[in-house]
Amino acid sequence: MTAPPDSAARSASVAPAPGETATPKPTHGREHARLLQLREVGITHEGEDAATPASVSFEVSRGDVVLLLGPSGSGKSTLSLAMNGLIPHAVPAALTGRVEVAGMDAATHSVAQLSTQVGIVFQDPDAQLVTGTLLDEVAFGPENLRLPAAEVLARAESALRRVGLWERRSENPDRLSGGGRQRLAIACALAMGSPLLVLDEPTANLDPRGIDDVYAALDELAASGDKGIVLIEHNLDAAAPFVNRVVVLDAAGVVIADGAVDEILRGRAAE
Repeated sequence: MTAPPDSAARSASVAPAPGETATPKPTHGREHARLLQLREVGITHEGEDAATPASVSFEVSRGDVVLLLGPSGSGKSTLSLAMNGLIPHAVPAALTGRVEVAGMDAATHSVAQLSTQVGIVFQDPDAQLVTGTLLDEVAFGPENLRLPAAEVLARAESALRRVGLWERRSENPDRLSGGGRQRLAIACALAMGSPLLVLDEPTANLDPRGIDDVYAALDELAASGDKGIVLIEHNLDAAAPFVNRVVVLDAAGVVIADGAVDEILRGRAAE
Protein backbone atom coordinates (compact mmCIF):
# COMPACT_ATOMS: atom_id res chain seq x y z
CA MET A 1 0.00 0.00 0.00
CA THR A 2 1.05 3.58 -0.61
CA ALA A 3 0.74 5.08 2.87
CA PRO A 4 -0.24 8.75 2.98
CA PRO A 5 1.83 11.20 4.99
CA ASP A 6 0.60 11.51 8.58
CA SER A 7 -0.31 15.13 7.93
CA ALA A 8 -2.31 14.10 4.90
CA ALA A 9 -4.16 11.44 6.87
CA ARG A 10 -5.26 14.05 9.36
CA SER A 11 -5.94 16.73 6.73
CA ALA A 12 -9.23 15.03 5.99
CA SER A 13 -10.59 16.58 9.18
CA VAL A 14 -9.31 20.13 8.75
CA ALA A 15 -11.77 22.89 8.01
CA PRO A 16 -11.57 24.69 4.64
CA ALA A 17 -8.92 27.40 4.57
CA PRO A 18 -9.90 31.07 4.54
CA GLY A 19 -11.12 32.01 1.10
CA GLU A 20 -11.86 28.41 0.15
CA THR A 21 -15.36 27.88 -1.13
CA ALA A 22 -17.79 26.08 1.15
CA THR A 23 -18.49 22.43 0.55
CA PRO A 24 -21.34 22.12 -1.95
CA LYS A 25 -24.38 20.20 -0.81
CA PRO A 26 -24.64 16.67 -2.17
CA THR A 27 -26.64 16.18 -5.33
CA HIS A 28 -30.36 15.71 -4.74
CA GLY A 29 -33.13 13.83 -6.54
CA ARG A 30 -32.25 10.60 -8.30
CA GLU A 31 -28.57 11.06 -7.60
CA HIS A 32 -29.02 11.58 -3.87
CA ALA A 33 -28.35 7.96 -2.85
CA ARG A 34 -25.15 7.77 -4.91
CA LEU A 35 -22.18 8.48 -2.66
CA LEU A 36 -19.28 7.66 -4.97
CA GLN A 37 -18.83 7.37 -8.71
CA LEU A 38 -15.60 6.31 -10.42
CA ARG A 39 -15.42 6.81 -14.19
CA GLU A 40 -12.52 5.13 -16.01
CA VAL A 41 -10.12 6.09 -13.22
CA GLY A 42 -6.43 5.51 -13.87
CA ILE A 43 -3.61 6.54 -11.51
CA THR A 44 0.10 6.81 -12.31
CA HIS A 45 2.49 7.35 -9.42
CA GLU A 46 5.34 9.80 -9.77
CA GLY A 47 8.27 8.10 -11.50
CA GLU A 48 6.14 5.26 -12.90
CA ASP A 49 5.27 4.71 -16.56
CA ALA A 50 2.12 2.61 -16.26
CA ALA A 51 -1.14 3.47 -14.54
CA THR A 52 -2.17 1.15 -11.71
CA PRO A 53 -5.11 0.97 -11.49
CA ALA A 54 -5.55 1.40 -15.23
CA SER A 55 -9.31 1.82 -15.66
CA VAL A 56 -11.84 1.52 -12.85
CA SER A 57 -15.53 2.36 -13.08
CA PHE A 58 -18.15 1.64 -10.44
CA GLU A 59 -20.61 3.39 -8.13
CA VAL A 60 -21.42 3.13 -4.44
CA SER A 61 -24.77 4.10 -2.90
CA ARG A 62 -26.20 4.07 0.62
CA GLY A 63 -26.59 0.51 1.83
CA ASP A 64 -23.85 -0.84 -0.46
CA VAL A 65 -21.11 -2.79 1.32
CA VAL A 66 -18.55 -3.32 -1.43
CA LEU A 67 -15.57 -5.66 -1.20
CA LEU A 68 -12.80 -4.51 -3.57
CA LEU A 69 -10.69 -7.50 -4.60
CA GLY A 70 -7.61 -7.86 -6.79
CA PRO A 71 -4.07 -9.23 -6.75
CA SER A 72 -1.25 -7.35 -5.04
CA GLY A 73 -0.14 -4.47 -7.25
CA SER A 74 -3.52 -4.00 -8.93
CA GLY A 75 -3.93 -0.56 -7.34
CA LYS A 76 -6.61 -1.17 -4.72
CA SER A 77 -4.97 0.89 -1.98
CA THR A 78 -3.98 3.56 -4.47
CA LEU A 79 -7.61 3.76 -5.56
CA SER A 80 -8.75 4.25 -1.96
CA LEU A 81 -6.53 7.35 -1.70
CA ALA A 82 -8.33 8.86 -4.69
CA MET A 83 -11.72 8.31 -3.09
CA ASN A 84 -11.20 11.17 -0.63
CA GLY A 85 -8.84 13.34 -2.66
CA LEU A 86 -5.52 12.39 -1.04
CA ILE A 87 -4.66 11.59 -4.65
CA PRO A 88 -4.01 14.02 -6.32
CA HIS A 89 -3.95 16.66 -3.55
CA ALA A 90 -1.51 15.11 -1.03
CA VAL A 91 0.08 12.07 -2.69
CA PRO A 92 2.00 12.88 -5.91
CA ALA A 93 0.28 10.95 -8.69
CA ALA A 94 -1.45 11.69 -11.99
CA LEU A 95 -5.15 10.85 -12.10
CA THR A 96 -7.16 10.32 -15.27
CA GLY A 97 -10.88 9.76 -15.49
CA ARG A 98 -13.16 11.19 -12.82
CA VAL A 99 -13.83 10.58 -9.13
CA GLU A 100 -17.09 12.06 -7.82
CA VAL A 101 -17.95 12.13 -4.13
CA ALA A 102 -21.57 13.12 -3.47
CA GLY A 103 -21.54 14.87 -6.83
CA MET A 104 -18.28 16.73 -6.17
CA ASP A 105 -15.30 16.31 -8.46
CA ALA A 106 -12.54 15.08 -6.14
CA ALA A 107 -9.87 16.65 -8.36
CA THR A 108 -11.24 20.17 -7.90
CA HIS A 109 -12.36 20.01 -4.26
CA SER A 110 -10.01 19.89 -1.29
CA VAL A 111 -9.59 16.93 1.05
CA ALA A 112 -11.18 19.04 3.80
CA GLN A 113 -14.26 19.66 1.66
CA LEU A 114 -14.55 15.99 0.73
CA SER A 115 -14.07 14.81 4.33
CA THR A 116 -17.67 15.55 5.28
CA GLN A 117 -18.78 13.03 2.65
CA VAL A 118 -16.13 10.27 2.84
CA GLY A 119 -14.06 8.92 5.72
CA ILE A 120 -11.05 6.65 5.24
CA VAL A 121 -9.49 4.14 7.65
CA PHE A 122 -6.00 2.80 6.92
CA GLN A 123 -4.19 -0.42 7.83
CA ASP A 124 -2.28 1.21 10.69
CA PRO A 125 -4.63 3.08 13.05
CA ASP A 126 -1.70 4.56 14.97
CA ALA A 127 -0.91 6.75 11.95
CA GLN A 128 -4.28 8.47 12.49
CA LEU A 129 -4.33 8.81 16.30
CA VAL A 130 -2.86 11.97 17.83
CA THR A 131 -4.55 12.87 21.14
CA GLY A 132 -4.54 11.63 24.75
CA THR A 133 -8.06 10.27 25.22
CA LEU A 134 -10.58 8.41 23.10
CA LEU A 135 -13.08 11.25 23.43
CA ASP A 136 -10.57 13.90 22.38
CA GLU A 137 -9.52 11.74 19.45
CA VAL A 138 -13.02 11.37 18.07
CA ALA A 139 -13.84 15.03 18.73
CA PHE A 140 -10.73 16.22 16.86
CA GLY A 141 -12.27 16.12 13.38
CA PRO A 142 -15.62 17.77 14.17
CA GLU A 143 -13.82 20.48 16.18
CA ASN A 144 -11.78 21.34 13.10
CA LEU A 145 -15.01 21.74 11.15
CA ARG A 146 -15.73 24.59 13.62
CA LEU A 147 -18.95 22.99 14.81
CA PRO A 148 -20.65 24.09 18.06
CA ALA A 149 -19.26 22.33 21.14
CA ALA A 150 -22.56 20.58 21.87
CA GLU A 151 -22.67 19.10 18.37
CA VAL A 152 -19.03 18.00 18.60
CA LEU A 153 -19.74 16.13 21.84
CA ALA A 154 -22.94 14.60 20.44
CA ARG A 155 -21.12 13.34 17.36
CA ALA A 156 -18.25 11.95 19.41
CA GLU A 157 -20.59 10.15 21.81
CA SER A 158 -22.67 8.67 18.99
CA ALA A 159 -19.58 7.45 17.13
CA LEU A 160 -17.97 5.91 20.21
CA ARG A 161 -21.20 4.16 21.14
CA ARG A 162 -21.53 2.71 17.64
CA VAL A 163 -18.15 1.00 17.95
CA GLY A 164 -18.59 -0.01 21.60
CA LEU A 165 -16.01 2.35 23.12
CA TRP A 166 -18.07 5.01 24.89
CA GLU A 167 -17.45 3.55 28.36
CA ARG A 168 -13.69 3.88 27.75
CA ARG A 169 -13.84 7.47 26.48
CA SER A 170 -11.46 8.83 29.15
CA GLU A 171 -8.71 6.30 28.46
CA ASN A 172 -5.57 6.86 26.41
CA PRO A 173 -5.75 5.20 22.97
CA ASP A 174 -2.46 3.46 23.81
CA ARG A 175 -4.35 1.26 26.27
CA LEU A 176 -6.53 -0.22 23.53
CA SER A 177 -5.74 -3.44 21.72
CA GLY A 178 -5.01 -3.35 18.00
CA GLY A 179 -8.65 -4.11 17.27
CA GLY A 180 -9.73 -1.42 19.73
CA ARG A 181 -7.53 1.20 18.07
CA GLN A 182 -8.93 0.26 14.68
CA ARG A 183 -12.46 0.62 16.05
CA LEU A 184 -11.41 4.03 17.38
CA ALA A 185 -10.20 5.02 13.91
CA ILE A 186 -13.59 3.97 12.54
CA ALA A 187 -15.30 6.11 15.20
CA CYS A 188 -13.17 9.10 14.13
CA ALA A 189 -14.42 8.67 10.57
CA LEU A 190 -18.03 8.30 11.72
CA ALA A 191 -17.86 11.47 13.83
CA MET A 192 -17.19 13.49 10.69
CA GLY A 193 -20.71 12.60 9.57
CA SER A 194 -19.45 11.05 6.35
CA PRO A 195 -22.05 8.81 4.69
CA LEU A 196 -19.29 6.87 2.88
CA LEU A 197 -16.63 4.87 4.72
CA VAL A 198 -13.54 3.47 2.95
CA LEU A 199 -11.44 0.87 4.79
CA ASP A 200 -8.08 -0.27 3.43
CA GLU A 201 -7.24 -3.69 4.90
CA PRO A 202 -8.41 -2.69 8.40
CA THR A 203 -7.61 -6.12 9.87
CA ALA A 204 -4.23 -6.67 8.19
CA ASN A 205 -2.18 -6.32 11.38
CA LEU A 206 -4.67 -7.78 13.87
CA ASP A 207 -4.94 -11.05 15.75
CA PRO A 208 -8.19 -13.10 15.51
CA ARG A 209 -9.78 -11.29 18.46
CA GLY A 210 -8.94 -7.91 16.94
CA ILE A 211 -10.45 -9.00 13.62
CA ASP A 212 -13.64 -10.03 15.42
CA ASP A 213 -13.79 -6.66 17.21
CA VAL A 214 -13.50 -4.70 13.96
CA TYR A 215 -16.07 -6.78 12.10
CA ALA A 216 -18.52 -6.59 15.00
CA ALA A 217 -18.39 -2.79 14.69
CA LEU A 218 -18.65 -2.86 10.90
CA ASP A 219 -21.52 -5.35 11.00
CA GLU A 220 -23.57 -2.94 13.10
CA LEU A 221 -22.86 -0.12 10.65
CA ALA A 222 -23.81 -2.24 7.65
CA ALA A 223 -27.03 -3.39 9.30
CA SER A 224 -28.16 0.22 9.78
CA GLY A 225 -28.21 0.75 6.00
CA ASP A 226 -27.41 4.46 6.33
CA LYS A 227 -23.81 4.23 5.11
CA GLY A 228 -22.00 3.12 2.01
CA ILE A 229 -18.89 1.07 2.74
CA VAL A 230 -15.93 0.18 0.51
CA LEU A 231 -13.73 -2.53 2.00
CA ILE A 232 -10.31 -3.63 0.76
CA GLU A 233 -9.61 -6.91 2.51
CA HIS A 234 -7.62 -10.10 1.89
CA ASN A 235 -9.36 -12.01 4.69
CA LEU A 236 -12.30 -13.32 2.64
CA ASP A 237 -13.56 -15.59 5.41
CA ALA A 238 -14.12 -12.55 7.61
CA ALA A 239 -15.36 -10.22 4.87
CA ALA A 240 -17.72 -12.42 2.84
CA PRO A 241 -20.59 -12.58 5.38
CA PHE A 242 -20.41 -8.82 5.85
CA VAL A 243 -20.49 -7.51 2.26
CA ASN A 244 -23.32 -7.51 -0.28
CA ARG A 245 -21.33 -6.73 -3.41
CA VAL A 246 -17.89 -7.52 -4.86
CA VAL A 247 -15.81 -5.57 -7.39
CA VAL A 248 -12.81 -7.46 -8.79
CA LEU A 249 -9.73 -5.92 -10.45
CA ASP A 250 -7.29 -7.83 -12.63
CA ALA A 251 -3.51 -7.51 -12.33
CA ALA A 252 -3.52 -4.37 -14.49
CA GLY A 253 -6.13 -2.66 -12.33
CA VAL A 254 -9.10 -3.06 -14.67
CA VAL A 255 -12.55 -4.05 -13.38
CA ILE A 256 -13.33 -7.59 -14.54
CA ALA A 257 -16.34 -8.35 -12.32
CA ASP A 258 -18.94 -6.41 -10.34
CA GLY A 259 -21.90 -8.14 -8.76
CA ALA A 260 -23.56 -9.84 -5.82
CA VAL A 261 -21.17 -11.44 -3.36
CA ASP A 262 -22.47 -15.02 -3.77
CA GLU A 263 -22.31 -14.83 -7.56
CA ILE A 264 -18.79 -13.37 -7.75
CA LEU A 265 -17.15 -15.46 -5.04
CA ARG A 266 -18.79 -18.66 -6.30
CA GLY A 267 -17.47 -17.90 -9.79
CA ARG A 268 -13.94 -17.31 -8.44
CA ALA A 269 -14.06 -20.56 -6.46
CA ALA A 270 -14.98 -22.46 -9.63
CA GLU A 271 -12.02 -21.04 -11.60
